[in-house]
Amino acid sequence: MPQEIQAKCVWRGPDLAKSDAWVYRLTDADVAELDAALRGAQAKGKTPYTLTKADFPLPNFSRELAKVQDELENGLGLRLLRGFPALRYSKPDLKFIYWGIGLHLGTAVTQSRAGDVLGDVRDIGVEIDSPTGRGYTSSAELNCHCDSCDVTGLFCLQVAKSGGLSSIVSAIAVHNEIVRTRPDLAEILYKPFPWSWMGNEPPGAKPWYMQPIYTVHNGKFASRYVRGHIRQAQKMQDTPKLTRQQVEALDYLDATTSRDDFRLTMMFEPGDIQFVNNHVTYHARTHFEDWPEPERKRHLLRLWLAMPNSRALSDAFLPFYRETKPGAVRGGFPSRMTEQAFETFLIP
Repeated sequence: MPQEIQAKCVWRGPDLAKSDAWVYRLTDADVAELDAALRGAQAKGKTPYTLTKADFPLPNFSRELAKVQDELENGLGLRLLRGFPALRYSKPDLKFIYWGIGLHLGTAVTQSRAGDVLGDVRDIGVEIDSPTGRGYTSSAELNCHCDSCDVTGLFCLQVAKSGGLSSIVSAIAVHNEIVRTRPDLAEILYKPFPWSWMGNEPPGAKPWYMQPIYTVHNGKFASRYVRGHIRQAQKMQDTPKLTRQQVEALDYLDATTSRDDFRLTMMFEPGDIQFVNNHVTYHARTHFEDWPEPERKRHLLRLWLAMPNSRALSDAFLPFYRETKPGAVRGGFPSRMTEQAFETFLIP
């Protein structure tokens, strides 16, 4: 039977909200260093596609980013960088700066088979319940889930007219609650479920694969959960159908992650950069109403990062991650990024 897990990333949202343990406020010196790195790289004719870590030097701020790396893997599993003056910069410059920060943290992986490695999180009217629907291109409420990579980074450029509240939950705190209250359902969550590739399957692969929600490998916990992907798999003719117990386990997981006593809730401010470790946290978002003017609409930039200090994963996660060794470049959707494709994602 599953056991409760003790780790630094076991926390309750209301407790964490009382401290600044998860927040770093950028100093004027940090901002000046980022600005100098941007101007220096542009003066050399660099683009985000040709940029390397060496082209974007952050001699002092890089020490803080090293702490972010460690905190994500060995600490709380989340970190918020607050205070970058985003409204002073153009969107192309903000994308350049964010890409440079990402190079100091890990390796960006693709967020769809289109090859986008710097995703635009904004409402373009996509229906998220469609077979290929993705929540980050809608204004809909998003329930607690993980992204398909080691770490997700969100950089807020502009906020909505109303709504769009962000929530983060400790996946292990939820796991421990289910182990305490419904150990029978916790056991089910360690067993494989059918998942849809959401139209992003590798060439020649079936449109679905099998993967559990919970694993423990080499003494470290990892979860992967996107209820919508499991729901879409059930609409396919040849997928194994969920049992009553499996549905109950997923419903109980959803109900627990929705509880206020688990959620850390925040409203993004322009310039906020939020990082979460997808193996040990879930994140969610409330519905938002956008501004009518296109230039004022809610806009976040997203990075999916493979981290050099990441944990080893169970082979049960191989279908999607394709690599489970610690520190491996893994996750993301199978695709090939070209310079032309990359530049498309830099259009304001």
